[in-house]
Amino acid sequence: MRRRASVLLGSVLLALGVLAAPGTAWAHDVLERTTPANGTTVDRLPGAVTLTFSEEPLALGTQVVVTGPTGPVSSGSPVIDGRDVTQALAPTAPGGDYTVSYRVTSDDGHPVTGTFSFHATVGLDGSTATAGATVHVTPVTTSTSQDFPLVAVLLTVIGTVVLLVVGGYLVLRGREADRR
Repeated sequence: MRRRASVLLGSVLLALGVLAAPGTAWAHDVLERTTPANGTTVDRLPGAVTLTFSEEPLALGTQVVVTGPTGPVSSGSPVIDGRDVTQALAPTAPGGDYTVSYRVTSDDGHPVTGTFSFHATVGLDGSTATAGATVHVTPVTTSTSQDFPLVAVLLTVIGTVVLLVVGGYLVLRGREADRR
């Protein structure tokens, strides 16, 4: 009887462990802050924009596109340092309205995308912002598939069923051994 109870308890604990594991995989990184901050006006355009995430993003697929009044002004590839992703700007970037579109890969492999904007009174080239200037936005192509959570749930359910079947088999096998 003790053996059966131990096997059953072990199976239940293992099943609970499998059910609890995907919870951490569903916690995607989130953008915590930006420099310059979203919706703000800065006196002078900085040489780079920085995005800080809740977890350290993966380098795979990281894109940051900074677009100003004359079009894209990103210079080089974004640099990841811990939770910060920094994108340098071209020294010819003028003053005006800026939009930053980003795509990073969360530490769980899920893409995190978004945009934010700010205004720079004076550009890196020394020019002042033109009133009513149009920002030419180049969207970042993204994959917004929501299949990952569904796959994780299905694998969890299948794994739990398999564990319960194996546990049930072991309990029944133990009962047969006890009858002999």
